[in-house]
Amino acid sequence: MSEAVHKQLIENISIILKKSLKADATLTTLREAKQAGFAAIFTEDAGFKCSANTFQPYVEEVANDLVFWQKTSDQQALIDIVKKIEQLFSVLAKFEQS
Repeated sequence: MSEAVHKQLIENISIILKKSLKADATLTTLREAKQAGFAAIFTEDAGFKCSANTFQPYVEEVANDLVFWQKTSDQQALIDIVKKIEQLFSVLAKFEQS
């Protein structure tokens, strides 16, 4: 796969990682105030294998998927990575707005 695609994926994951660290810190504060009692960020049908009430496990899953794609160049893996990145960007943007 092209180097440009690879570079863009890394850049997007890096941005998501930074945003997720901030969001997870906010979630910790909200939990301490008993204002964030949900069990998972994403529903089971969102395409993620993990289920967590913080963003970090989802970011880690996308990073692991990227490593798999780098080794295999599997087209479906690339599609899944892009979908997960889009979902993370969308939810993190909504989280930042609230």
